[in-house]
Amino acid sequence: MEILYIAHCVPWPPDKGDRIRAFHSVDNLTKRHRVHLACFTRNAQDADAVSELRDRLASLRIEVLDLPTSLLRGFVGVARGGSFTVAFHHSPALQAHIRSILANHRIDAVVLLSSGTAAYAPATVPFLADWGDVDSEKRFQYARMRFPGFPHWFEGRRLRRVERDVALRSRRTFLTTDNELRLFRQIAPEAPLACCGNGVDVDYFNPGSAFVTPPQLRGRNYIVFVGVMNYFPNSDGACWFAEQIFPQLRQRDPQLELVVVGRDPSQDVAKLANRPGITVTGAVVDVRPYLAAARAAVVPLRIARGIQNKVLEALAMGKSVIVSEEVHRTFMPDCPVGVIACRSPGDYADAVANLPMTPAPDWSIADAARARFSWSAALDPLLSELDALEQQTTAHTVSV
Repeated sequence: MEILYIAHCVPWPPDKGDRIRAFHSVDNLTKRHRVHLACFTRNAQDADAVSELRDRLASLRIEVLDLPTSLLRGFVGVARGGSFTVAFHHSPALQAHIRSILANHRIDAVVLLSSGTAAYAPATVPFLADWGDVDSEKRFQYARMRFPGFPHWFEGRRLRRVERDVALRSRRTFLTTDNELRLFRQIAPEAPLACCGNGVDVDYFNPGSAFVTPPQLRGRNYIVFVGVMNYFPNSDGACWFAEQIFPQLRQRDPQLELVVVGRDPSQDVAKLANRPGITVTGAVVDVRPYLAAARAAVVPLRIARGIQNKVLEALAMGKSVIVSEEVHRTFMPDCPVGVIACRSPGDYADAVANLPMTPAPDWSIADAARARFSWSAALDPLLSELDALEQQTTAHTVSV
Protein backbone atom coordinates (compact mmCIF):
# COMPACT_ATOMS: atom_id res chain seq x y z
CA MET A 1 0.00 0.00 0.00
CA GLU A 2 0.90 3.68 -0.21
CA ILE A 3 1.03 5.08 3.34
CA LEU A 4 1.34 8.71 4.38
CA TYR A 5 2.90 8.93 7.86
CA ILE A 6 2.54 12.32 9.56
CA ALA A 7 4.57 12.91 12.73
CA HIS A 8 5.13 15.85 15.06
CA CYS A 9 8.86 14.99 15.18
CA VAL A 10 11.65 13.77 12.91
CA PRO A 11 11.99 10.02 13.55
CA TRP A 12 15.77 10.10 13.79
CA PRO A 13 17.96 9.75 15.68
CA PRO A 14 15.83 7.46 17.90
CA ASP A 15 17.09 8.99 21.14
CA LYS A 16 13.90 10.07 22.94
CA GLY A 17 10.41 8.70 23.42
CA ASP A 18 8.47 10.18 20.49
CA ARG A 19 11.36 9.74 18.05
CA ILE A 20 11.88 6.16 19.14
CA ARG A 21 8.26 5.25 18.43
CA ALA A 22 8.27 7.15 15.12
CA PHE A 23 11.54 5.53 14.02
CA HIS A 24 10.42 1.97 14.66
CA SER A 25 6.94 2.58 13.24
CA VAL A 26 8.36 3.94 9.98
CA ASP A 27 11.04 1.24 9.95
CA ASN A 28 8.43 -1.52 10.16
CA LEU A 29 6.06 0.16 7.71
CA THR A 30 8.72 0.55 5.02
CA LYS A 31 9.39 -3.19 5.11
CA ARG A 32 5.81 -3.83 3.93
CA HIS A 33 4.56 -0.67 2.20
CA ARG A 34 5.60 2.46 0.32
CA VAL A 35 5.80 5.21 2.92
CA HIS A 36 5.62 8.97 2.44
CA LEU A 37 6.83 10.83 5.53
CA ALA A 38 5.78 14.36 6.50
CA CYS A 39 7.04 15.66 9.83
CA PHE A 40 8.22 18.62 11.88
CA THR A 41 11.37 19.68 13.65
CA ARG A 42 12.36 22.73 15.67
CA ASN A 43 16.02 22.14 14.84
CA ALA A 44 17.42 22.36 11.31
CA GLN A 45 20.21 19.97 12.30
CA ASP A 46 17.62 17.23 12.79
CA ALA A 47 16.39 17.82 9.26
CA ASP A 48 19.90 17.20 7.92
CA ALA A 49 20.72 14.23 10.14
CA VAL A 50 21.78 11.02 8.42
CA SER A 51 19.44 8.04 8.76
CA GLU A 52 19.11 4.73 6.98
CA LEU A 53 15.37 5.35 6.80
CA ARG A 54 15.75 8.18 4.28
CA ASP A 55 16.58 5.93 1.33
CA ARG A 56 13.61 3.66 2.06
CA LEU A 57 10.99 6.40 1.91
CA ALA A 58 8.82 7.06 -1.14
CA SER A 59 9.00 10.78 -0.29
CA LEU A 60 10.13 12.97 2.59
CA ARG A 61 9.11 16.43 3.75
CA ILE A 62 10.57 17.88 6.96
CA GLU A 63 9.06 21.20 7.99
CA VAL A 64 11.36 23.27 10.22
CA LEU A 65 9.15 25.15 12.64
CA ASP A 66 9.94 28.80 13.27
CA LEU A 67 9.32 29.09 17.02
CA PRO A 68 7.96 32.68 17.13
CA THR A 69 5.61 31.96 14.23
CA SER A 70 4.44 28.68 15.75
CA LEU A 71 3.85 30.30 19.13
CA LEU A 72 1.80 33.01 17.46
CA ARG A 73 -0.25 30.39 15.61
CA GLY A 74 -0.78 28.59 18.91
CA PHE A 75 -2.13 31.66 20.67
CA VAL A 76 -4.31 32.60 17.67
CA GLY A 77 -5.67 29.05 17.70
CA VAL A 78 -6.59 29.39 21.37
CA ALA A 79 -8.27 32.75 20.72
CA ARG A 80 -10.38 31.06 18.05
CA GLY A 81 -11.51 28.34 20.46
CA GLY A 82 -9.01 25.65 19.51
CA SER A 83 -6.07 23.81 21.07
CA PHE A 84 -2.69 25.51 21.42
CA THR A 85 -0.91 22.21 20.70
CA VAL A 86 -2.75 21.62 17.44
CA ALA A 87 -2.46 25.22 16.25
CA PHE A 88 1.25 25.31 17.15
CA HIS A 89 1.86 22.39 14.77
CA HIS A 90 -0.29 23.74 11.96
CA SER A 91 1.80 24.77 8.97
CA PRO A 92 0.22 26.02 5.72
CA ALA A 93 3.33 24.83 3.85
CA LEU A 94 3.09 21.30 5.24
CA GLN A 95 -0.67 21.31 4.68
CA ALA A 96 -0.09 22.16 1.02
CA HIS A 97 2.50 19.39 0.73
CA ILE A 98 0.10 16.86 2.22
CA ARG A 99 -2.64 17.94 -0.20
CA SER A 100 -0.17 17.45 -3.05
CA ILE A 101 0.75 13.96 -1.87
CA LEU A 102 -2.92 12.99 -1.57
CA ALA A 103 -3.67 14.41 -5.03
CA ASN A 104 -0.71 12.89 -6.88
CA HIS A 105 -0.37 9.48 -5.23
CA ARG A 106 -2.81 6.64 -4.58
CA ILE A 107 -2.60 6.99 -0.80
CA ASP A 108 -4.42 4.08 0.81
CA ALA A 109 -4.06 5.15 4.44
CA VAL A 110 -2.69 7.92 6.65
CA VAL A 111 -1.08 7.37 10.05
CA LEU A 112 -1.04 10.29 12.49
CA LEU A 113 1.51 10.23 15.33
CA SER A 114 0.36 12.15 18.44
CA SER A 115 -2.52 14.54 18.91
CA GLY A 116 -0.31 17.41 17.71
CA THR A 117 -0.92 16.23 14.13
CA ALA A 118 -4.71 16.28 14.50
CA ALA A 119 -5.10 19.18 12.06
CA TYR A 120 -3.88 16.90 9.26
CA ALA A 121 -6.52 14.18 9.69
CA PRO A 122 -7.79 13.62 6.13
CA ALA A 123 -11.45 13.77 5.18
CA THR A 124 -11.31 11.39 2.20
CA VAL A 125 -8.68 8.76 3.10
CA PRO A 126 -8.86 6.18 5.94
CA PHE A 127 -6.53 7.12 8.76
CA LEU A 128 -5.17 5.65 11.98
CA ALA A 129 -4.52 7.86 14.99
CA ASP A 130 -1.51 6.66 16.97
CA TRP A 131 -2.06 8.86 20.01
CA GLY A 132 0.37 6.87 22.17
CA ASP A 133 -0.37 8.64 25.44
CA VAL A 134 -3.47 10.61 26.35
CA ASP A 135 -1.78 14.01 26.01
CA SER A 136 -4.73 15.88 27.50
CA GLU A 137 -4.38 13.90 30.73
CA LYS A 138 -0.72 14.90 30.91
CA ARG A 139 -1.81 18.53 30.71
CA PHE A 140 -4.15 17.99 33.65
CA GLN A 141 -1.25 16.47 35.59
CA TYR A 142 0.90 19.49 34.72
CA ALA A 143 -1.88 21.74 36.00
CA ARG A 144 -1.67 20.07 39.40
CA MET A 145 2.12 20.27 39.63
CA ARG A 146 3.30 23.34 37.69
CA PHE A 147 2.74 27.02 38.30
CA PRO A 148 0.69 28.58 36.91
CA GLY A 149 -1.56 25.55 36.50
CA PHE A 150 -4.55 27.16 34.79
CA PRO A 151 -3.05 27.36 31.25
CA HIS A 152 -2.28 23.62 31.35
CA TRP A 153 -5.78 22.81 32.63
CA PHE A 154 -7.30 25.00 29.92
CA GLU A 155 -5.20 23.36 27.20
CA GLY A 156 -6.09 19.94 28.60
CA ARG A 157 -9.78 20.65 28.06
CA ARG A 158 -9.25 21.93 24.52
CA LEU A 159 -6.92 19.08 23.58
CA ARG A 160 -9.26 16.44 25.01
CA ARG A 161 -12.00 17.64 22.72
CA VAL A 162 -9.64 17.33 19.74
CA GLU A 163 -8.51 13.85 20.76
CA ARG A 164 -12.08 12.67 21.04
CA ASP A 165 -13.31 14.24 17.78
CA VAL A 166 -10.43 12.84 15.71
CA ALA A 167 -10.73 9.40 17.33
CA LEU A 168 -14.40 9.26 16.33
CA ARG A 169 -13.41 9.89 12.70
CA SER A 170 -10.46 7.49 12.61
CA ARG A 171 -10.49 3.91 11.42
CA ARG A 172 -8.85 3.09 14.75
CA THR A 173 -7.05 5.01 17.49
CA PHE A 174 -4.13 3.40 19.32
CA LEU A 175 -2.93 3.94 22.90
CA THR A 176 0.30 2.49 24.28
CA THR A 177 -0.99 0.79 27.45
CA ASP A 178 -4.14 -0.77 28.85
CA ASN A 179 -4.30 2.07 31.38
CA GLU A 180 -4.28 4.72 28.64
CA LEU A 181 -6.82 2.67 26.69
CA ARG A 182 -9.21 2.45 29.65
CA LEU A 183 -8.95 6.19 30.22
CA PHE A 184 -9.61 6.98 26.56
CA ARG A 185 -12.63 4.69 26.52
CA GLN A 186 -14.14 7.03 29.09
CA ILE A 187 -13.34 10.00 26.85
CA ALA A 188 -14.58 8.49 23.58
CA PRO A 189 -16.56 5.30 24.31
CA GLU A 190 -17.94 5.14 20.75
CA ALA A 191 -14.53 5.35 19.06
CA PRO A 192 -12.76 2.26 17.66
CA LEU A 193 -9.75 1.84 19.96
CA ALA A 194 -6.89 -0.61 20.51
CA CYS A 195 -3.67 -0.96 22.47
CA CYS A 196 -0.36 -0.75 20.58
CA GLY A 197 2.59 -0.73 22.93
CA ASN A 198 6.22 0.31 22.82
CA GLY A 199 9.20 -1.94 22.34
CA VAL A 200 12.96 -1.76 22.75
CA ASP A 201 15.80 -2.29 20.29
CA VAL A 202 17.03 -5.54 21.84
CA ASP A 203 20.00 -5.78 19.47
CA TYR A 204 21.31 -2.39 20.54
CA PHE A 205 20.38 -2.55 24.23
CA ASN A 206 22.08 -5.86 24.81
CA PRO A 207 24.43 -6.39 27.76
CA GLY A 208 26.50 -8.66 25.53
CA SER A 209 27.11 -5.93 22.92
CA ALA A 210 30.59 -4.64 22.28
CA PHE A 211 30.85 -1.23 23.90
CA VAL A 212 33.61 0.30 25.99
CA THR A 213 32.96 1.38 29.57
CA PRO A 214 34.72 4.72 30.20
CA PRO A 215 37.43 4.50 32.86
CA GLN A 216 35.65 7.10 35.01
CA LEU A 217 32.70 4.71 35.51
CA ARG A 218 34.65 1.65 36.55
CA GLY A 219 34.48 0.62 40.17
CA ARG A 220 31.90 3.22 41.14
CA ASN A 221 28.89 2.41 43.32
CA TYR A 222 26.05 4.26 41.60
CA ILE A 223 22.47 4.18 40.41
CA VAL A 224 21.58 5.91 37.16
CA PHE A 225 18.74 8.11 35.88
CA VAL A 226 18.59 8.36 32.08
CA GLY A 227 16.41 10.77 30.12
CA VAL A 228 16.12 14.02 28.19
CA MET A 229 16.59 16.38 31.09
CA ASN A 230 14.69 19.46 29.93
CA TYR A 231 11.49 17.42 29.66
CA PHE A 232 9.46 18.40 32.72
CA PRO A 233 8.50 14.93 34.03
CA ASN A 234 12.18 13.92 33.85
CA SER A 235 13.59 17.08 35.41
CA ASP A 236 10.90 17.11 38.09
CA GLY A 237 11.49 13.44 38.91
CA ALA A 238 15.28 13.83 39.04
CA CYS A 239 15.12 16.89 41.30
CA TRP A 240 12.52 15.36 43.61
CA PHE A 241 14.53 12.17 43.96
CA ALA A 242 17.82 14.02 44.51
CA GLU A 243 16.33 16.29 47.15
CA GLN A 244 13.87 14.02 48.95
CA ILE A 245 15.12 10.45 48.57
CA PHE A 246 18.81 10.32 47.71
CA PRO A 247 20.09 11.92 50.96
CA GLN A 248 18.40 9.11 52.92
CA LEU A 249 20.00 6.51 50.66
CA ARG A 250 23.40 8.11 51.32
CA GLN A 251 22.82 7.83 55.06
CA ARG A 252 22.63 4.06 54.68
CA ASP A 253 25.44 3.88 52.14
CA PRO A 254 27.75 6.95 52.15
CA GLN A 255 29.55 5.65 49.03
CA LEU A 256 26.40 5.47 46.92
CA GLU A 257 26.26 7.87 43.95
CA LEU A 258 23.53 9.10 41.63
CA VAL A 259 24.50 9.68 37.98
CA VAL A 260 21.99 11.70 35.94
CA VAL A 261 22.53 11.07 32.23
CA GLY A 262 20.82 12.99 29.45
CA ARG A 263 21.07 15.97 27.17
CA ASP A 264 19.83 19.51 27.81
CA PRO A 265 19.65 19.45 31.61
CA SER A 266 17.45 22.23 32.96
CA GLN A 267 18.95 24.76 35.36
CA ASP A 268 17.48 22.90 38.33
CA VAL A 269 18.93 19.60 37.13
CA ALA A 270 22.35 21.13 36.45
CA LYS A 271 22.44 22.44 40.03
CA LEU A 272 22.09 18.89 41.35
CA ALA A 273 25.76 18.37 40.53
CA ASN A 274 26.57 20.60 43.53
CA ARG A 275 25.06 18.02 45.87
CA PRO A 276 27.25 15.33 47.45
CA GLY A 277 27.39 12.13 45.43
CA ILE A 278 25.52 13.42 42.37
CA THR A 279 26.95 13.66 38.83
CA VAL A 280 25.08 15.34 35.95
CA THR A 281 26.65 14.31 32.65
CA GLY A 282 24.62 16.18 30.07
CA ALA A 283 24.57 14.57 26.62
CA VAL A 284 26.57 11.39 26.11
CA VAL A 285 27.41 9.56 22.90
CA ASP A 286 26.15 6.20 24.19
CA VAL A 287 24.01 5.58 27.29
CA ARG A 288 24.72 1.83 27.37
CA PRO A 289 28.04 2.06 29.27
CA TYR A 290 26.33 4.18 31.92
CA LEU A 291 23.61 1.55 32.31
CA ALA A 292 26.06 -1.34 32.21
CA ALA A 293 28.27 0.04 35.01
CA ALA A 294 25.32 0.96 37.27
CA ARG A 295 23.96 -1.19 40.05
CA ALA A 296 20.43 -0.28 38.91
CA ALA A 297 18.42 2.33 37.05
CA VAL A 298 16.03 4.61 38.89
CA VAL A 299 12.90 6.15 37.30
CA PRO A 300 11.20 8.15 40.08
CA LEU A 301 8.77 10.13 37.93
CA ARG A 302 5.81 11.85 39.55
CA ILE A 303 4.16 12.34 36.15
CA ALA A 304 4.10 9.21 33.98
CA ARG A 305 1.97 8.40 30.95
CA GLY A 306 2.29 5.52 28.51
CA ILE A 307 5.37 3.32 28.63
CA GLN A 308 8.72 4.76 29.69
CA ASN A 309 11.34 3.76 27.12
CA LYS A 310 14.05 4.35 29.71
CA VAL A 311 12.58 1.48 31.76
CA LEU A 312 12.55 -0.90 28.79
CA GLU A 313 16.12 -0.02 27.81
CA ALA A 314 17.44 -0.60 31.33
CA LEU A 315 15.59 -3.93 31.59
CA ALA A 316 17.00 -5.05 28.23
CA MET A 317 20.45 -4.26 29.62
CA GLY A 318 19.77 -6.65 32.51
CA LYS A 319 19.27 -3.98 35.14
CA SER A 320 16.77 -3.79 37.96
CA VAL A 321 14.71 -0.61 37.61
CA ILE A 322 13.56 1.16 40.77
CA VAL A 323 10.42 3.11 39.91
CA SER A 324 7.84 5.38 41.46
CA GLU A 325 4.29 4.25 42.03
CA GLU A 326 3.24 6.40 39.04
CA VAL A 327 5.61 4.59 36.67
CA HIS A 328 4.71 1.20 38.14
CA ARG A 329 1.04 1.90 37.46
CA THR A 330 1.69 2.31 33.73
CA PHE A 331 2.72 -1.35 33.49
CA MET A 332 -0.09 -2.83 35.54
CA PRO A 333 -1.56 -5.39 35.79
CA ASP A 334 1.45 -7.28 34.36
CA CYS A 335 4.59 -5.65 35.74
CA PRO A 336 7.81 -6.68 33.94
CA VAL A 337 10.47 -8.79 35.60
CA GLY A 338 13.05 -6.51 37.22
CA VAL A 339 10.80 -3.53 38.02
CA ILE A 340 10.76 -2.59 41.71
CA ALA A 341 7.93 -0.27 42.79
CA CYS A 342 8.44 2.24 45.60
CA ARG A 343 5.87 4.31 47.50
CA SER A 344 7.99 5.80 50.28
CA PRO A 345 11.59 6.82 50.99
CA GLY A 346 11.95 3.61 52.98
CA ASP A 347 10.92 1.58 49.94
CA TYR A 348 13.65 3.21 47.84
CA ALA A 349 16.22 2.61 50.59
CA ASP A 350 15.23 -1.06 50.89
CA ALA A 351 15.30 -1.51 47.12
CA VAL A 352 18.83 -0.15 46.85
CA ALA A 353 20.02 -2.10 49.90
CA ASN A 354 18.83 -5.33 48.28
CA LEU A 355 20.68 -4.75 45.01
CA PRO A 356 23.77 -6.80 44.14
CA MET A 357 26.96 -4.93 44.94
CA THR A 358 28.40 -5.58 41.48
CA PRO A 359 27.01 -4.16 38.21
CA ALA A 360 26.97 -7.51 36.40
CA PRO A 361 23.84 -7.85 34.23
CA ASP A 362 21.01 -10.05 35.40
CA TRP A 363 20.30 -12.13 32.31
CA SER A 364 16.92 -13.30 33.63
CA ILE A 365 15.79 -9.64 33.53
CA ALA A 366 17.37 -9.06 30.11
CA ASP A 367 15.90 -12.20 28.56
CA ALA A 368 12.41 -11.46 29.90
CA ALA A 369 12.53 -7.93 28.46
CA ARG A 370 13.81 -9.17 25.11
CA ALA A 371 11.00 -11.72 24.89
CA ARG A 372 8.24 -9.31 25.86
CA PHE A 373 9.17 -5.97 24.32
CA SER A 374 10.23 -6.59 20.71
CA TRP A 375 9.16 -3.80 18.38
CA SER A 376 7.69 -6.19 15.81
CA ALA A 377 5.32 -7.59 18.43
CA ALA A 378 4.56 -4.18 19.95
CA LEU A 379 3.51 -2.67 16.60
CA ASP A 380 1.54 -5.70 15.41
CA PRO A 381 -1.91 -4.14 16.17
CA LEU A 382 -1.17 -1.12 13.97
CA LEU A 383 0.35 -3.21 11.18
CA SER A 384 -2.53 -5.70 11.35
CA GLU A 385 -5.06 -2.88 11.01
CA LEU A 386 -3.32 -1.78 7.83
CA ASP A 387 -3.30 -5.38 6.58
CA ALA A 388 -7.06 -5.56 7.12
CA LEU A 389 -7.51 -2.30 5.24
CA GLU A 390 -5.37 -3.63 2.39
CA GLN A 391 -7.52 -6.77 2.16
CA GLN A 392 -10.69 -4.69 2.08
CA THR A 393 -9.25 -2.45 -0.63
CA THR A 394 -8.18 -5.45 -2.70
CA ALA A 395 -11.56 -7.13 -2.32
CA HIS A 396 -13.35 -3.94 -3.35
CA THR A 397 -11.09 -3.55 -6.41
CA VAL A 398 -11.71 -7.14 -7.49
CA SER A 399 -15.48 -6.80 -7.07
CA VAL A 400 -15.51 -3.62 -9.15
